[in-house]
Amino acid sequence: MQPVSRRGFVQAVGATAGAGWLAPTGSAQGGAPDAGPDRTVHLSGDGIGLSPRGYAALLGELSRRTDVQEDNYLLGGEVERFEQHWAALLGKETAVFMPSGTLANQLALRALAGAKRRVIVPEMSHVYNDTGDACQTLSGLTLMPLAPGAATFTRADVEAVLARTAGGRVATDVGAILIESPIRRLAGQMFDWDEAKRIGAFARERGIGTHLDGARLFIASAYTGISPAEYAAPFDTVYVSLWKCFNSGIGAILAGPKRVLDGMFHARRMFGGNLWAGWPAAVVARHYMEGFVDRLRSAVRVSEDFYTAIAQHRKVSVERIPDGTNLARVTLRGVDVVAVSRMLAERGIRLPGVTPAGVVTLGVNETWNRTTGGDLARAFEQALG
Repeated sequence: MQPVSRRGFVQAVGATAGAGWLAPTGSAQGGAPDAGPDRTVHLSGDGIGLSPRGYAALLGELSRRTDVQEDNYLLGGEVERFEQHWAALLGKETAVFMPSGTLANQLALRALAGAKRRVIVPEMSHVYNDTGDACQTLSGLTLMPLAPGAATFTRADVEAVLARTAGGRVATDVGAILIESPIRRLAGQMFDWDEAKRIGAFARERGIGTHLDGARLFIASAYTGISPAEYAAPFDTVYVSLWKCFNSGIGAILAGPKRVLDGMFHARRMFGGNLWAGWPAAVVARHYMEGFVDRLRSAVRVSEDFYTAIAQHRKVSVERIPDGTNLARVTLRGVDVVAVSRMLAERGIRLPGVTPAGVVTLGVNETWNRTTGGDLARAFEQALG
C-alpha cells in the first residue's frame, strides 16, 4: 500500500470535508478559530476536543487554503518552516519537531548532560513519574528528584546536591537540570518564576545545562502575562506540546541552541521517532497556536465569572489551586451527579468524571468561549436544583 501524499489526502477528503464544514468565525469573547458546527463546552482538557471527522475536515480545508509543502521523514517542507517559526517565537536559535513530549524531554536531557550523567528533576515531574524510567534505561541518565510533593525546588536545593556530589568518593557530576511548569501532577501548579530564573543563572555559572518541560507553557502565559519567549529565556532548551492545546493529534517542539540541537534528527531516528510525515500536525498546530494566548485569556475571564457565581450556590464549593493555571476543583454536595451530568449534556456542556465524594476537576480551554460565565452558572444552578 502506497503512502498518501498531501495532494492525495486533500482529494480523498473531498466534498464531505469541504469548505462549508469549517466555520472559522470564532466566539464573541475570544475571536477564536473554531472548527465546525460543534458548540459543546468541554469543562476539561486543554484543547477543543476535535473529533476524527472534524480533524480530517479541518486539515483538508487548511491544505486547500495554503501552499503546504510535504516533508520527508520530518525533514524539509512544512515541518522545516514550522520549526523555524517556533525557534523565532521562543527566542531560540533552532527547533526540532518531535513525535512526542516524552522523546523531546529525554533527548534534550541526553544532549545537555553529555558525559555528566546526573540530572536534577522535580520529584513530581512527568519525566520522573510517567515515562517508565526511560531516561535511566535508554540514555543511562541518573535522575535526582528534588522537592517531594511540591512544584518548586530552590537554588539552595541545587547547591546542596552539587556540594554532596563534590564530596563523593567517585566523581559523578550533575550535567543538567529540568524544571517542569505547569506541573500536571499538581493540578497545573506553576514552578516559582523568580526561583526558576535564579536556578537558571546559577546553572549557567556552573556550566550545567537547563531544560524546561513547558508542555503547557502557553497556558501559563495566559494566566501570568509572561510570554513564552520570556519563560524560555533562562533555559538552554524548552519543549512545548503541540497536541495538548493546539489540537494537532501528535507532536512536540524542542527548541534551543544549535550547539545542542544540530544533528538531533539522528538521535530522533535512532529512538524510532522519525515519522514518515509531520506536515498534518504542523498545519493544524500552526492554525490553533496563532492568537492562542489571547483566546485562552478570554476563556479565563469566562471561568472567573463562572467560579464567582457558582461558589454562591449552597451545594457547591470551589477550590482554587495555589499558583495554579487552568484547573480548579469543584465539590458538588447532596446531588445526583449522573443526573447533573445528563442535564448539562443536554445543554451542550460536557462535565468530566466526578469522584464518589462529589469532587470534579474542571479545566479551562478555548471551548469556554462558546458560553458566558453567567450562562454557565445558570445551567449549573438548574441542573443542581
